[in-house]
Amino acid sequence: MMFFRPEVYQLRLKFRAMQALTLAVTTSLSSQVPAATSALINVQEQPDTVTAKAFNSFAAPYQIDYQRLSENQEMLQIALDNPDTQIEIKRQGNTLLVRLKGVTASSVHGSMPVLGQKLTGLLQRIEAEQRGKDTWLIFTVSKDFEYQSYQLDNLIKIQIQPVRAIQQNTVTPKIYSGKPISVDFQQVEVRSVLHLLSQFTDTNIVATDQVTGSLMLNLVNVPWDQALDIILTSQQLGKQTQGNVILVAPLAQMAKQRAQQLAIEQQSQALMPLRSEYIRLNYAKAEDLQALIIKASGSPTPTPVAMQHLPASTAVANAPSALPAVVTRLNLPVSSRLLSSRGVIAVDARTNTLIIKDTADSLSNIHALIKQIDIPVRQVMIEVRMVSATDNFSKEMGVKWGLLSKGVAHNDDLLVGASDQTLADLKSFSAPNTAYKGRNKSRAGYAITRPDNLNVDLGISNPAGRIAFGLLSMSDLMIDLELSAMQAEGRGEVISTPKILTLDKQTATVSSGTKIPYQSESEGGGTTTQFEEALLSLQVTPSITPEDKISLQLNIENGRPNPVGNGVILIDTDRLITRVTVGDGQTLVLGGIYRNQIFNNTQKVPFFGDLPYIGRLFKQDLRRNDQQELLIFVTPKLMQLP
Repeated sequence: MMFFRPEVYQLRLKFRAMQALTLAVTTSLSSQVPAATSALINVQEQPDTVTAKAFNSFAAPYQIDYQRLSENQEMLQIALDNPDTQIEIKRQGNTLLVRLKGVTASSVHGSMPVLGQKLTGLLQRIEAEQRGKDTWLIFTVSKDFEYQSYQLDNLIKIQIQPVRAIQQNTVTPKIYSGKPISVDFQQVEVRSVLHLLSQFTDTNIVATDQVTGSLMLNLVNVPWDQALDIILTSQQLGKQTQGNVILVAPLAQMAKQRAQQLAIEQQSQALMPLRSEYIRLNYAKAEDLQALIIKASGSPTPTPVAMQHLPASTAVANAPSALPAVVTRLNLPVSSRLLSSRGVIAVDARTNTLIIKDTADSLSNIHALIKQIDIPVRQVMIEVRMVSATDNFSKEMGVKWGLLSKGVAHNDDLLVGASDQTLADLKSFSAPNTAYKGRNKSRAGYAITRPDNLNVDLGISNPAGRIAFGLLSMSDLMIDLELSAMQAEGRGEVISTPKILTLDKQTATVSSGTKIPYQSESEGGGTTTQFEEALLSLQVTPSITPEDKISLQLNIENGRPNPVGNGVILIDTDRLITRVTVGDGQTLVLGGIYRNQIFNNTQKVPFFGDLPYIGRLFKQDLRRNDQQELLIFVTPKLMQLP
């Protein structure tokens, strides 16, 4: 008889170093370009790495890097010169499409096999097509796949791997290794068949007197141990192997024997002496371990311990309402019953000690459990970096000017001024000790005041520079002109770096900020002072995976006071709530907020401010551009156990 044993083969793929391949393709651009433009696509390969570059004199170049990470993982990296290029990634069948919006790179007609041949991994081909104003990169994959993509500045990374197959729970068939046997009986007693198998295989088989009955048996080249199982199943018989002896008996008889044996063991356990032990724990909490032992023992009401013999900090075991979180976290296998029916357990919280009184076997099982559970829990250091960058630019320009006139030769026939107050002052104004028509007149001096004497008052409040002109005594005419301007630029960067150390699967919080007082009305009609917090806070729950990666549940909040005047203070808040998985020591960009505020303000005198050239004397301009960007980074690190 022939047997076939399956063999396991491992296939390793490795790229061969090839020479660089250069393809020249001609593409035509829009009608505004007088002639067609040549484009080059350079494909270079090193072991496990393929690089493809596309250059165009009218568009930003892009670069494609292909890396083989493992047998089932491949990485695509697309580098762009312009990080603001809009990207669209989607899947169609076994192809992955990447759309570069607004990038009018050169076209590639037809298929472009990497290095002129088909790759042996997931990725088969790389194609580039021009569709309107956009460039489409087409990656053909050999089998069903899934991908993950993310962008860092101007670098787009796409990781491709096969779809994970869903594991099905299947029963592993029993493997028989006995010597093949062929038998043919029309009517034979079961005891005779068992005797035949014992003689044929040199195996010790014992059958009880309750093994009776007969059967028809026809087997050809069947392993003898499989034939034995078939015979026992057909007659509702069971077997029990003790050393090199096989005991055969009816199933009901064997179940009865097991029940009797269990009763004997329980009676023997009830007669075993009890021992007391004091077990001091190093890392686990005694209360949590007490709850686990009680739950694993299946004892809802364990025997209480006399409280008068224990210190005040000792707690006697009671049935727990729920399994503590630490027990669920460890997920360790335990025996069906750790404490015996006579066993008791208590806790001394002051010294974190378990006080157990039970048989030697139960104490041995409890010691084995404590050895697995009383171990240090791994710790994680989480560092969050929040970078807030601001860029401000403002430009202001204004003008002030005034015109005063008392008429030709001070005849008071025509008065010119900026307001009725100015006209009244001009009317009473006279030059000191002057002669007019042969008569001497004594007149008081006139003081120029602002803004009453200004016809146009559109100057800026805090100018960086100003210049003024004045014309006096021109046929009794005075002109006052002032130009003012200011340009301000500001750049700032605020970095907040909260750090926190916590245990695996334990929530931790760190915060720092200020309390802002505000007035509110009380129920009695008075006012009370209350406080609102503006905090920079980090709340995180880490979870270490079996691959030593760290899953983080993050809640980050950044609150800043913002006074708006009249004693009112607002709180500007940036908040991020997310769940991510990061490698040990890796830095991941969680997210960001970009704000751009543009102000254009013009104040002018109607009609005159719209006149060309001279309208500049009748208006004030304000141009302002404020940019603010917030980026949040996270870096978790696994701490070494002491």
